[in-house]
Amino acid sequence: MKNIKILSFLVGLAALFAACENNDNEGPVTPEPREQVGRTVLVYIVGDAGDSNELSDLFKINFSDMKAGMEEVDYSKCNLVVYSEMKNDLPHLISLKQKNGKVVADTLFTYAEQNPLDKEVMSKVIAQTVDYFPADSYGFVFLSHSSSWVSASNNANSRSIGYYRKTQMNIPDFREALFSAFPKPLKFILFDSCNMQSVEVAYELRDCAEYFIGSPTEIPGPGAPYKAVVPEMFTETNLAMNIAEAYYGYYEKLYTGVSPISNENWTGGIATSVIKSDALDNLAAATKTIIPKYIQDKREVNRSGLLAYDFNDDANYDFDELIQYLTGGADNAEYQSWRIAFDNAVVYRKTTSKNYSGIIRRMFTMEGSEGLSTYIPNGESNSKMNTFYRTLSWYSAAGWNATGW
Repeated sequence: MKNIKILSFLVGLAALFAACENNDNEGPVTPEPREQVGRTVLVYIVGDAGDSNELSDLFKINFSDMKAGMEEVDYSKCNLVVYSEMKNDLPHLISLKQKNGKVVADTLFTYAEQNPLDKEVMSKVIAQTVDYFPADSYGFVFLSHSSSWVSASNNANSRSIGYYRKTQMNIPDFREALFSAFPKPLKFILFDSCNMQSVEVAYELRDCAEYFIGSPTEIPGPGAPYKAVVPEMFTETNLAMNIAEAYYGYYEKLYTGVSPISNENWTGGIATSVIKSDALDNLAAATKTIIPKYIQDKREVNRSGLLAYDFNDDANYDFDELIQYLTGGADNAEYQSWRIAFDNAVVYRKTTSKNYSGIIRRMFTMEGSEGLSTYIPNGESNSKMNTFYRTLSWYSAAGWNATGW
């Protein structure tokens, strides 16, 4: 009996050493909450599309770059936590932490298969992150396919926020998950996902975060350059602009105006902007003085001369160009008053002169881009979109409810 006890002890000791040596892949059996730090950033990766829109291979590269970015961060003051949902793998909650002079991926929890775009699942993941990694402030990064405010469907090219095995998530549900699970408004949300800088999205989420960072059009194929972006997520002064500039600057240097031939050599441009949430109510009020005045009795706006940001849903046009068109141009006093509110809300915007679209597979001009998109309701062919549009907060706040649409 004594020999059996000794043997059991030795086996247990060996298992303990093995677990320690393999800490880059697996975490402790019973994770312990970390003491409160300055900032926790949760990266939410939805990579398993379930069809040809698969993103897992790209996201694995992004994950590796996040680890490299954490090498430049003071780990004593921050947490970078990743919820990873990839093809041919169970979902995990992973802490990228510094240990013995290097950054390791500590897998804290492994979950049964679950839909990461279900609002209850997302809420629980966020709440678990907050419980184990409390902080003075929080940030959120979202990686997947997306298509701004558009209602969820099973169309692979018509995505709202996220795309998991042909399922999607509506923006109001996304808002509910964030608002219910985080203990305070986020410092920022970085949408590493296409078409998310729309005024409809920002207004719906305005009480969830201080700043929104993303693109009104398609993002570069490889996504954010996380080696450069991660250190900026933990800065204080000009936080959102720092993130946006790191993202934009990386691809601006690679830009040639020529369609990219691969994600490894992205020459196809970039557009990035930052929206300040506490200025959105004033922007809505300014917009409400214009929309119902110039659009009455279900008038259709001629959109042919306006900059379109997407080539599938017909849902995203340059917001500034719409207001200029309605009021008669930049010299109009109403437009100038509205533009003040707009500039207070869109505090950063940069774009290369052209961008590449994977939908139409060619470069397109970004002339006139001001970094924020909007929907322009039109005829009965888009009746489903128009119906869903009426459920968004922006619809009434901006005066669309008085236009007949």
